Amino acid sequence: MPTVCGRRAASTHHGTNRIIMSDLSKVSPATRNVSGLIAGALGTPMSDRLIEKAKHHIVDTVAAMVSGAALDVGKRALATAPVFAGQEQATLIGTGQRLPVFSAAMLNAMLAHADETDDSHEKSVFHPGCAVVPAALAMAQLQRRNGSELIAAVAAGYDVGARVLEEMGAMALNHRGRSTHAVGALFGAGAAAGVLAGFDEAAARRLLSYLGHEVSGLSCWMVDHDHVQKAYVFGAMAAKNAIFATLLTQAGWTGVDDVLHGDRTLFVAFGRGEKGRTLDEGMTLGDEILSSNIKKWCVGSPVQAPLDSLEALRDQLPSPDRIRAVTVEIQANEAFIVDGRDMPNISLQHLSALYIVDRGLTFESAHDFARMADPVVAALRARIKLVPSEALQRSGGRQAIVTIECDDGRTLSHHTRAVRGTWGNPMPREEVDAKARDLIVPLLGHDRAQTLLSRLWRLESLDAHAVDQLADLTIVGGA
Repeated sequence: MPTVCGRRAASTHHGTNRIIMSDLSKVSPATRNVSGLIAGALGTPMSDRLIEKAKHHIVDTVAAMVSGAALDVGKRALATAPVFAGQEQATLIGTGQRLPVFSAAMLNAMLAHADETDDSHEKSVFHPGCAVVPAALAMAQLQRRNGSELIAAVAAGYDVGARVLEEMGAMALNHRGRSTHAVGALFGAGAAAGVLAGFDEAAARRLLSYLGHEVSGLSCWMVDHDHVQKAYVFGAMAAKNAIFATLLTQAGWTGVDDVLHGDRTLFVAFGRGEKGRTLDEGMTLGDEILSSNIKKWCVGSPVQAPLDSLEALRDQLPSPDRIRAVTVEIQANEAFIVDGRDMPNISLQHLSALYIVDRGLTFESAHDFARMADPVVAALRARIKLVPSEALQRSGGRQAIVTIECDDGRTLSHHTRAVRGTWGNPMPREEVDAKARDLIVPLLGHDRAQTLLSRLWRLESLDAHAVDQLADLTIVGGA
């Protein structure tokens, strides 16, 4: 965006000839950094490493969407499609039906977080993929963007969502009753949509203004037994509102130039963290997707490390009736998320007992409510104690120590320091692909799953038409 005399810049909006003048001297470095990243993403060279990592997260999220279409949350989402019908702009995953771009983004995001399958960003405590990827896919269809442009937009979305939350202070925000998952997803999805809309810095600033005014998300989603409102908060609400904000900006609606800093702005209203990076520090496209995590296990994030430890101990595990007690230590600030929950794929005690009884865990077993009443599983679950560990929290990373006391006097113990699938212990393409196949082959069949994954793995080479047709391969139960 050119600057005139170091102070003012002019921008012509899409859909109007009105020239809007902005006093850039009043725009904070934080807002300049974020708007600059959005405006420059499509022109920023991407390394092979960044392209590959971004594809891992796109593949993982698309697989979550397809598998989500067959779950209760997904079925509820798909059932509402007629309510949100209209212009046929973007595809609803699993159906082949086209909806208005904001409707498709919203419902696809519901599918992406219909379960605990999708990715996460550890430092900022949110699930970027379930909002960023559906919003980006929908906008790519609307704007006729190619695969390389889609990758850049997704990377920018992870960057902006994570860095906004880091300045706000993720856990402090959660403890005040706000959901980091809603806030990060909103700014991430909005950034991705703004990139694909081709916004310059002035338009990106106004987009940020609308996103700031959309910030919501109470953390009482934790008592949602059916996962429906949780999926809305984590992904769908953000994707819908981000697309709306993008379309309003694209239509020429005006807004404030700096929603992040200054009187009555975002960080005044919602607070800032005392540690972590601020947005005043520089931003590089792709930094945050490179440090994002993909789940090996399709369960709540705080249970990933305990399951890794149990897998490491598997060959030494006695039968369930020979176990006196199991102690599982995880970082203190996440223990409440998974402690004794009544949802099978989120309860640490249940999943740990299930793994020991079955000597493994599958997508199906982790989601089987009936297994919570299994007498063998229930008996062992009662002997499993979750210990919130301040020491593990201070040492950083998502760690776990599992200790098993056996009736023959043996004590088995394993400390997982870097969870498989996290940025410190990443899964290679082969493992991400295998997870995706486990999720989608039962629904799409081998041939269509193979075609879909083949195209996603060479996404950077796809033209706009091929990107537009990707979702046609996801029709659940189709021919």
